[in-house]
Amino acid sequence: MLAACAAPGPSAPRAHDAPAAVHQSSERRYAIWLGGAQVGTAEETERWSPAGVILRRSEAMRYLRGDVAVALAMTIEIAADPLLVPTRVTWTEQAQATRHGEAVRDATGWTVTDDAGVRRLPDRAIPAELAPLIVRRDGRFAGPVFLPARGFLAGAGRIEPVAPGRLVARLVFATGTAAEATIDLGDDGMPIRVVDGEGVIATRITAAEAERPFTPADLIAATAIAVSGAPSHRLRLDGELAVPPVPGQRTQIVGDGAVIELSARLAGSLPPGALGADRTREIAALVRRVRGRIAPDLAADASSARTVAAATAGDCTTFALAYTALAGERAIPTLVVTGFRVDGDRLVRHRWAVSWTGRAWIAVDAAFGAVPAGGDLVGLAIHDADDLGLVAGEAALTHVRAATWK
Repeated sequence: MLAACAAPGPSAPRAHDAPAAVHQSSERRYAIWLGGAQVGTAEETERWSPAGVILRRSEAMRYLRGDVAVALAMTIEIAADPLLVPTRVTWTEQAQATRHGEAVRDATGWTVTDDAGVRRLPDRAIPAELAPLIVRRDGRFAGPVFLPARGFLAGAGRIEPVAPGRLVARLVFATGTAAEATIDLGDDGMPIRVVDGEGVIATRITAAEAERPFTPADLIAATAIAVSGAPSHRLRLDGELAVPPVPGQRTQIVGDGAVIELSARLAGSLPPGALGADRTREIAALVRRVRGRIAPDLAADASSARTVAAATAGDCTTFALAYTALAGERAIPTLVVTGFRVDGDRLVRHRWAVSWTGRAWIAVDAAFGAVPAGGDLVGLAIHDADDLGLVAGEAALTHVRAATWK
């Protein structure tokens, strides 16, 4: 889940000879909501000194995934000079395990060190959490930005005023995928309400309100799409959709939506790979291998392409990424699909894979051991098994407004 008050969008830091505003140390608290239910709280502190500012954001999330309770704590700490030029960013997440990452900026630019190893970031990029301070000073922002909690994923950000006290933030990644948020400002020039494109809302609260207990919400139910009508093999989705031609479905664009026929027998129309011997049995063996190593656990730490090799428990994303990694080792062309799975009278978010057998593309749902899969899967994005691909897939899910059986 994206951090609500760290909405995307920066502008290049001001020149080093620009006057620096003097600020008092301060703190802010937020309630985080999804689907009308509270799922967590956040606290931000600014500690100013002649050397600059230490900005610290801590989130405590409590929610359900089905009947499984999940608790997650995340902290991002940013050191910046008086002109808000950042020099160091640390990110720590505590769930079933602890994960940590650090970005340090020197004369040669940013260096990130985390579970994925060591890599570089654009020199002028800033952490998204610093953007509201820059907007408080400059009124707007445009420039490179990165998301510490999403594997330090970088993109081009922009925050602009659209009305008194209201801003729109937009972060565009290399694939063209965009994440957006609307931000309302308080009298102190900092966010009092943030609504992002995934439906996550953050509202400013008092210290006393932050201490009040809340009943954890079921995230699966909160993000599900209700399906009206009698069950069928054809589904109409309303929204601005670009449905990929993946196996297991056939799509007809109609008006402001799409009618999708679902069946494991549908081949899709992805460009064919190199012809060769049929590797379907080998693919099925890889799925069995994944299911033998990974136990279904909706409370497990979120997996990424960088950490999935060590995963022994996880959700559909973990299964899809683990299978994709093994298929890659065997030189089986494979991509990840993000979409929905039919679950009774609703669509729940889901991930699976598609692989080239040497004869055809097939859907592979390692979480449910289905080879080929289909008939209950609605793919909305096809992408690589990396952070950028996963974010792009999540963005595609937000375009669905309604679902009806045809």
